Amino acid sequence: MPGLATEKVTIRLFGPLAVTIDGRRMGPRDLGGVRPKQVLELLLAARGHRVPTARLAEQLWGQRPPQDAGGSLQTFVSVLRRRLTPDREHARALVVTEAEAYRVDTQLVDLDLDRFDTLLESASRAPAHVARRCLEQALSLVRGEVLEDEPYADWAQELRGAYQARILGARLDAAETGLVARDYSAALEHADVAIGMDGFSERAHQLAMLALYALGRQHRALETYRRFHALLDEELGLEPLPETRALQSSILRQQDVSTLLPGPSRAKAGQRPGGAPIALLGRSKELDTVQRITRRALDGSFSLALVEGEPGLGKSRLLQELASSLPATRIGRSTCSELERHLPYVPLATAIREALHDLLPEPGALPALQEILPELRVDDDSRAFAQVDALESLVRLVEAHAPLVLLLDDLQWADTSTLGALAYIQRRCAAIPVAVVGAFRGDEVADGDPLRRLTPTAVVRLEALTESELAPLGDADLHEQTGGNPGFAVALRQRAAGDLEQTFGETLLARCRAEGALAYRLLVWASVLGEAFAPEDLSEVIRVDPLEVAEELDRLCDRRLLRVAGSGFRFRYGIVRDVLLQTVSPARRRVLHERLATTRRDRQSDPNQPRAMPLVR
Repeated sequence: MPGLATEKVTIRLFGPLAVTIDGRRMGPRDLGGVRPKQVLELLLAARGHRVPTARLAEQLWGQRPPQDAGGSLQTFVSVLRRRLTPDREHARALVVTEAEAYRVDTQLVDLDLDRFDTLLESASRAPAHVARRCLEQALSLVRGEVLEDEPYADWAQELRGAYQARILGARLDAAETGLVARDYSAALEHADVAIGMDGFSERAHQLAMLALYALGRQHRALETYRRFHALLDEELGLEPLPETRALQSSILRQQDVSTLLPGPSRAKAGQRPGGAPIALLGRSKELDTVQRITRRALDGSFSLALVEGEPGLGKSRLLQELASSLPATRIGRSTCSELERHLPYVPLATAIREALHDLLPEPGALPALQEILPELRVDDDSRAFAQVDALESLVRLVEAHAPLVLLLDDLQWADTSTLGALAYIQRRCAAIPVAVVGAFRGDEVADGDPLRRLTPTAVVRLEALTESELAPLGDADLHEQTGGNPGFAVALRQRAAGDLEQTFGETLLARCRAEGALAYRLLVWASVLGEAFAPEDLSEVIRVDPLEVAEELDRLCDRRLLRVAGSGFRFRYGIVRDVLLQTVSPARRRVLHERLATTRRDRQSDPNQPRAMPLVR
């Protein structure tokens, strides 16, 4: 249909579903029923990627699909198309039928989520005044929760949760850029909304306190601190972070507000205030290995190198350093996302786009390649191609434009199609100058995972740094505090210099809270008991069943927060224990130690005394 490519349909997923097409505005009740509407929402959530009918059926009906689920889906799609537009060609161009799958052509759709994401990405790379404008524009798109009219569907809750986190982050950044611009009222408005979204967000309370103090409302700034302190104390038994307490003290002293406000340029992670990157710590051997493998590949033989290590050991930084050491080389980079692991080829396609942004073929030149790069689809081409045809087209594209390097981070979240494509091009491109270097968290990849079935040219395993490797940072206690984790070491140094955009302590606390309520309680109270502790003592003082405590501590060892020490446990990283301990008031520490002393005395006087019954909390 002539002009289809420019006739975009406007669709809003923030708030109730709203579709504007051909001048008509439709709501969630105008699409032919609940199921056709849900099909549209599922296809939109896939952002242009094909969604197999089996996955649609699973999302719509769970474990109890109807006998002819495929036929029912065809009916829903037909109803949806008729409701969207009476123009059959336009309808089929919007909702595309493929072999056992459907997709939405995103080139014909103006989706509010896409605009929101684009504005956030622009803000992340822009100076403060431009970032502020981008953030305000992004937040103006938020007119309710994502898929508000689907409050219970699991697939909607997953997408909604992801955008709740992004909106909260945008609110916090908007508050900070408002402070930078000295627009204190706007900063306060954003901080207050953020507090409403997450009452435990320490950064939101810090920003609100700063904005109130800058507006001359010292009393309200201190009241904000008192309310937050009471909330933490009553709900979690914790103290605010030292940075928040220091801000309260500065307000009490009536310190010059200009010394407390953020500056116009915020230091990026991994940089000192002067902007020079902190030297790569203790990874010269590993960097030399991946450089040697990559350069050998660029001389004419394909290589697949994998970098394995737990979080914070420097995998991403190693890829960054590798890219910097390869001037005048076509490099494509991407990071896999846990939320997108059900979408085929996303990380591979992202890396290919970056490496060959000015060399991608015209739509239709390699028809099967549209399965990997949907933007190469010709409008009237509704064909579905076999996976092997798509991969052969990828081989032809790579062969035509080699040498090139693809860097793929967080491969533990890669989809199976991407992993299969890596294995395929490794076999088919053996004599082509291409290097693929991937990084992944080894503790999150099981033995039977498809990633483990790749046959890499080399595997570089990152270990914790030694004391001598951390010595250039000039802190004798650094290794003890961080366990040799370079991410912790650099962040600790930045924290001391005040360089972190978000407090390092809050980041570590968020990591611990993510393990669940019981795990977080155990970690907090274990921090009071010391670097090393016995599970029996922990069970006694917090009144939780000993077996449940031991099982949870074992799990936290698997999660790399604790480690076994003789018959007990200890914190893997001293810095984690230090940050947790700072959240416990002296009074609560004293109560805990008194309870432990009493329990030990009772056990000594009567070894047969039964243990205290667990408290239910």
